Amino acid sequence: MEKKFVVVDLETTGHSIKSGDEMIEIGMAVIEEGRITERLSAFVRPQKPIPPFISQLTGIKDEDVAEAETFDVIAPRVLQLLDGGVFVAHNVQFDLTFLNEALEEEGYLPYTGPVIDTVELARILLPTAESHSLSHLTDLLELTHHEAHRAGSDAEATAELLLHLLARLEDLPLDTLRHLRRLAGKLFSAIEQEIDQAIQTVGLEADERFDSFRKIALKKRLEPTEQIAASQLEPFSPFVDRLNESVFPKLFPGYEARTGQLEMMRHVYQSLDQETPLLVEAGTGTGKSLGYLVPAAHYAIEHETPIIVSTHTIQLQEQLFARDLPLLRQLFDAPVEITLLKGRSNYMDLRKFEFFLSETEEPYNFTLAKAILLVWLTQTETGDLEEVSLPGGAAQGNIAIKQLIQSDSQSQLGRFDPWYSRDFFHHAVRRAKDATIIVTNHALLFSDIQYEAGVLPKGCPLILDEAHQIEEVASHHFGLVFDGHSFDRIFRQLGFSSDKKLLTRLVSLSDQFDLTELVEAHSETIDETLTELLEEADGLLTIIQAYGLELASRKERREGRVTVRFKRLDQSMRAVQESAKRVELVLRRLRQAIRAIHKLFHDQREHMSYRERSVVADLKTVIGQLEDVEQAIFETMLAPHDETVSWIETTVKNRKLTRIYTQPIDISDRLHREVFSKRTCILTSATLTVSNKFQFIEKRLGLSELETRRFIVPSPFGYAEKVRLMIPTDLPLLQDVPQATYSEVIADAIIRIAEVTEGRMLVLFTSNEMLRQTHDATKAALPDRFTLLSQGITQGSRQRLMKQFKQLDACLLFGTASFWEGVDVPGDDLSCLVIVRLPFAPPDQPIVQARSEQIEQQGKSSFFEYSLPQAIIRFKQGFGRLIRTTNDRGVVFVFDRRIETTRYGKRFVSSLPSVPVLAKPLDELTAELELFLNDTD
Repeated sequence: MEKKFVVVDLETTGHSIKSGDEMIEIGMAVIEEGRITERLSAFVRPQKPIPPFISQLTGIKDEDVAEAETFDVIAPRVLQLLDGGVFVAHNVQFDLTFLNEALEEEGYLPYTGPVIDTVELARILLPTAESHSLSHLTDLLELTHHEAHRAGSDAEATAELLLHLLARLEDLPLDTLRHLRRLAGKLFSAIEQEIDQAIQTVGLEADERFDSFRKIALKKRLEPTEQIAASQLEPFSPFVDRLNESVFPKLFPGYEARTGQLEMMRHVYQSLDQETPLLVEAGTGTGKSLGYLVPAAHYAIEHETPIIVSTHTIQLQEQLFARDLPLLRQLFDAPVEITLLKGRSNYMDLRKFEFFLSETEEPYNFTLAKAILLVWLTQTETGDLEEVSLPGGAAQGNIAIKQLIQSDSQSQLGRFDPWYSRDFFHHAVRRAKDATIIVTNHALLFSDIQYEAGVLPKGCPLILDEAHQIEEVASHHFGLVFDGHSFDRIFRQLGFSSDKKLLTRLVSLSDQFDLTELVEAHSETIDETLTELLEEADGLLTIIQAYGLELASRKERREGRVTVRFKRLDQSMRAVQESAKRVELVLRRLRQAIRAIHKLFHDQREHMSYRERSVVADLKTVIGQLEDVEQAIFETMLAPHDETVSWIETTVKNRKLTRIYTQPIDISDRLHREVFSKRTCILTSATLTVSNKFQFIEKRLGLSELETRRFIVPSPFGYAEKVRLMIPTDLPLLQDVPQATYSEVIADAIIRIAEVTEGRMLVLFTSNEMLRQTHDATKAALPDRFTLLSQGITQGSRQRLMKQFKQLDACLLFGTASFWEGVDVPGDDLSCLVIVRLPFAPPDQPIVQARSEQIEQQGKSSFFEYSLPQAIIRFKQGFGRLIRTTNDRGVVFVFDRRIETTRYGKRFVSSLPSVPVLAKPLDELTAELELFLNDTD
């Protein structure tokens, strides 16, 4: 029998009638026999005025609802439509709770029938969607949705979404549907009948799209294409000439030769061919990615060796795969095999997932995660867990779920693992060995070097994009971090014998191999040691937190977050070190007891089933985790290193957020020894030079002693015509006024500039505190037609803020660290960039402080050798946010007058492309700004 689905959407003044909120609009759509048969869309007259922010969100004003019926008049029609139906909504708990409260207030019984939540259903059936908001899903699926946040339109859109999702359900393989049927009873949505119907529709016939193994369906892998012999390639020089003369003109209408890009291709190929390192600064618009990908692919095919391309940001990786690499395939007759390789823990371990799936007692988040992952496995080709959106943040279990199913090196069963031939990580490594180009990230690259993991092929050429980030990323990965959550992971993985965790399974398993007495003895030791560890670990975190707060300034303690450097040989560290030694001893005893149990079972492995071996393998993972924590404690608190810097980060309120970092002060020798002397390396970025010289980056990265070639590709954009650099001379110097006063002054300046630009402004800060103060001052005086978005204040990730900025008119966006680079806003959405302060790293930042001290000890100026060039490179990154395409034009304001009052300030300007600089009072600059923006000739 066909079900009747009743889709409901409400617009309200808040979250609950019990809190005094009211309904202002209701939309309903009835689905019968696969189509919408009835609709209801009506305003509801509230008793109180609609709050302004609700009117702004929905577009519903008091005058719209003034003549509308009250809910008591509409309620009978609502109940009539609901009768005999399944209640459906996008986030059903809100709409159902609010509607039931409204019905009860009018004396009706609440709806208690079956419900379907299209958010939950979409999370399961569209596991890789970036967002599961209604507007995002309707855009993604190209469904009709005329007016977001209007009840009638939202109800109709949700109805279309439901029909789409139910159709997707019937496209799943039988094994996946059977698992979903078993899980369905623990979901909010009553979809058992729909799954049963899908099972009948799919039937028992094998589906060639899927590989079903051990009752889990995976997407069937495509066999890789065979490589064409290198002899079919023409030599590189005529190949590039042909690209320029005939291939590019066909691919790009109106193609104009990019001389710089073609030169870059030749330089990169020559360096690969001659095995010499190369530094390339390629300005915005030069086509940098193709500038290195074309010669890299040619060289890789020609020499039958893969080339590694490493990036810093996921955004650049996505750009390479979405735009540049498909184009690259069109340029070669030979197939260009491209693969993305990440760290092992990014990939799902199918053995672990099979066990996770078989667990029957779990919280709702785990049930939802199982359903999501089952569907995702029918779609993914990589097994990369970053593709899928799992439920809950860290506190709700997202991290815990990932840890339960992610691949690791310790718990591998090798030939005993039936999943081995299908393992995602090993498949990625195998593909990498046969690839033309391997795309990875700096984090994996330096972790691979640090731990000698052997994930990346050794010795093959390496191209490092976003190379200005190498020192920071390598320093982090060559260092160590100890944090309070390390212990949580151990307790969660191991548990106590009274919990249904790993130890309980091992005790049960011991009966089968006549090991009960020995295992129980060790298990008691483990229980006792875990209890001791719980106490000692808590004590260590308390002592570290207290020590950090004692060293911190009063200002830091007042703000609640503390970062303080310490030296291990200081007497004041003694209490921390004594506590750390006690924890280290407890961890060692725990590890020895667990290792003893592991050995007992390991000796019996030939007689074990696959499931039994898996339990023992998980024990090896715990041993590895314990070794990692021991090493982190020793390296961060006890080892007497002279060449590292250590610091504590903690909070006043939560000791669990305490961390200790240790990093090498200078990594140039290690990079020289372990990276640049072992393979050909090409380093490129839009920002590698200071005043057109590579000296700074060469010194910091250990390239000075190598015969490094250098090349600068100038940007093709006409900066002199398209950009103005404006410096208001009537703003105060920050050191002359209190920061709160300075924030008020620049807030006024920002508003005056925004009045001319009509928003479309990105304002870059170097301090979170100044951003907050300026946000408050700007918000208080900003005219209503403007929207202000501020990182850390406005809710949402960087990506979400950027999306809102592009969508909203008259918008101002305030950002700090991550907004200085990787932000791409082409066109009219951004016409003004404001740099509040020159981006010098805070001198009290531990790693900056230690590097500066080291330079001073060598008799050099840390300011001119380190702080200034680093700030100039960061400044160039910020400046590069403005002009992203040939047609862009705009203005950069620098509020920091040091750029024109100091000698070193001139070096910031000289490192930019040649642009007109105007240093005048703000009134004169805003007049110039208006003329410039209105001049379209």
